[in-house]
Amino acid sequence: MSGERRSRATGVLSQGLISAAAQGVNSLASFFAIIWMIRLMGKDPYGVFSLAIQIAALTSMLADFGMGPIIMRWMAINPRRSASILLEASVTRLLLLAPTIVLANVIGYLLYPSWQFMLVLNVMMLNVFISSKIPVLRGTLEAFFRSQSLMGVPTLLAAFDSIVLLSLVLFFPALFQDSLSAMMMYTAANILGGMVLLWLTLQKLKTINIEPVRIQRQSIRKLLRESAPLAVFLLLNALHQSIDSIYLKLFHTDAAVSVYNAALKIMTPLAMFPTIIAISAAPFFARASTLNPDEQREKTSTIFSFGIKTIVLGGMLLTILGAFNAERLIHIVFPTEFDDAINPMIILFAVFFPLSINLFLVEMNNARGFQRRNTIFTAIMASVSIVAGFFLVRDHAATGASIAKLLAVVAGLVYLWNVSRRGLSTRSTVLLGKAGVLALALLAIMFFFGASHPLLSSIIALFVFGIAVFAFRFFTHEEYDLWKSQLRSMLGVVQE
Repeated sequence: MSGERRSRATGVLSQGLISAAAQGVNSLASFFAIIWMIRLMGKDPYGVFSLAIQIAALTSMLADFGMGPIIMRWMAINPRRSASILLEASVTRLLLLAPTIVLANVIGYLLYPSWQFMLVLNVMMLNVFISSKIPVLRGTLEAFFRSQSLMGVPTLLAAFDSIVLLSLVLFFPALFQDSLSAMMMYTAANILGGMVLLWLTLQKLKTINIEPVRIQRQSIRKLLRESAPLAVFLLLNALHQSIDSIYLKLFHTDAAVSVYNAALKIMTPLAMFPTIIAISAAPFFARASTLNPDEQREKTSTIFSFGIKTIVLGGMLLTILGAFNAERLIHIVFPTEFDDAINPMIILFAVFFPLSINLFLVEMNNARGFQRRNTIFTAIMASVSIVAGFFLVRDHAATGASIAKLLAVVAGLVYLWNVSRRGLSTRSTVLLGKAGVLALALLAIMFFFGASHPLLSSIIALFVFGIAVFAFRFFTHEEYDLWKSQLRSMLGVVQE
């Protein structure tokens, strides 16, 4: 590897590790804040709270319109015009907010015709403007930093938002006794972080934007045209994510919505793992897509190989350890009224492994300009969720919702895995075979020792995993060298 190539790789990996650390803080702070909010509110109020979040997440995809990866790609390729691209994307998203808010209110009224719920929902819709949790307008700014391989900046500020929320929950618990006041605090926690991100964006733009800042109608039309497949993808994906809560509300109670979403919230910290890997690799994929076919094939294959190995190994370990410790986690985190969340959570841990791979493949396709593949992928998942979820949720409540999600994610992975590797010179059979053997070994350890010695079994599994990663030679020498260089960089050791 040349010095320039190693320097760039190390810089991206450094931002990836900074972003991973920030995302870790973000996930943990958000996790404890939401868990404590659930305990303060109880089943039914939290059911109202989480339903409003699901509706906002679904409808906000109309305003988002899938522009994030597109503008990230444009700014990575042409940073001199970054300010104009950001302005065009922001104006377009603002224009799409009107139908978004109308749609959210229509869906909310049909599901829950209550003035209190409508207030909760509309307070939640304010997050579209300021929140990193529903990154529409704020997501435009985040895409700018991603295009510059500065993933750490938005994730640090997202972590700050979560710390503010956790502080509010701890020091002002009386404000989280009902769904409306809790939603107001949940929204207010994002204001300062959003303002700081805007200021940092303006400062950074001064250093790289050298072209006149203006809105071009042609660019907006091109942005909408290129984003359209991804917009459909996001709407379908949001439908896949939200339909289970909608079915739970239709067929069951607020408590059923609460139980299922409580299990989902415990899974939240795990999402940082595949997300960080995916967004760290995205700028590399975007730049490689501009090279000639041979160089593009070589560099994209290298990035894919390194990323997918990390995803498969990490996802497998977290899935196995989580599924076997799900009951203990529920008992530690929630009062006994949430025992119904145990079975859904075990199934959701099984969902995590294929979901991790999907997240990486989706980001890779977006960065390379293959959004239509992702649209078909989400159409498959949404279709399975709608059809299978109808019957499974109706008959088995939260457990059925978890099974439907597993079926949908696996069906999507089968398609996405086959199409995403086209044009790449990678061999996955050996990797998957080794991973399968390691998974069987970890499962055997957890089965034999998990019931009587839960902590010991997890420690043994981690030890076996660490040894196997080196013994099975999952990573090449060059990949190990990259990680060593990155660790030295993080420790402040000068690279030669």
